[in-house]
Amino acid sequence: MHFEHSRKKKLICFSTPFDETAVDLLEDLNVPAYKVASFEATDLPLIKYIASTKKPMIVSTGMANLEEIEELVGTARGAGCNELIVLHCISSYPAPVDQSNLLTIPDLRTRLGTQIGLSDHTTTNTASVVATTLGATLIEKHFILDRNDKGPDSSFSIMPDELEMLCKETKDAWLSLGHAGYERKKAEEANAKFRRSIYFVKALKAGDII
Repeated sequence: MHFEHSRKKKLICFSTPFDETAVDLLEDLNVPAYKVASFEATDLPLIKYIASTKKPMIVSTGMANLEEIEELVGTARGAGCNELIVLHCISSYPAPVDQSNLLTIPDLRTRLGTQIGLSDHTTTNTASVVATTLGATLIEKHFILDRNDKGPDSSFSIMPDELEMLCKETKDAWLSLGHAGYERKKAEEANAKFRRSIYFVKALKAGDII
């Protein structure tokens, strides 16, 4: 039912399996990708089984050390997964922003040579926006329609207006990166005539006293 509704809304729907039977079920439902939760990041047989589907994988790494992360990446790649995103993650619900250690994102990208994202359990969007500027290419955030609907994730799930802001702010953050360069930007053209050096040259040509 969820998959049918998603297709009608033109949304990509996939799921997080916790054992091989769940993978088989999701294969029957023809999921386009798989998510692996932090608690299963060290379940290498499961990771291998998922990777054998040859479908894209998103893997959270909460509580895992570098050796464990490298092992899960090696296992996934060795079993046939060519499209892998590793999510930096702090497995605390909610997660304290001062323990986010977002500089891990570019370090993981260098070490692993794969796409890196962020599974963000903080109560605001700040960490997600900063992560985007550090090269995160996927943001995972828990979402709820009404925080008054109490549940295990409700305290750190974002509301619809916050999700809208998350999309806008992360897009703006990504666009703001641009590229390293010192050429004059199009937005500066109109103000170029006000540069002091131009006034100085014109004044000299006119014989004005400066």
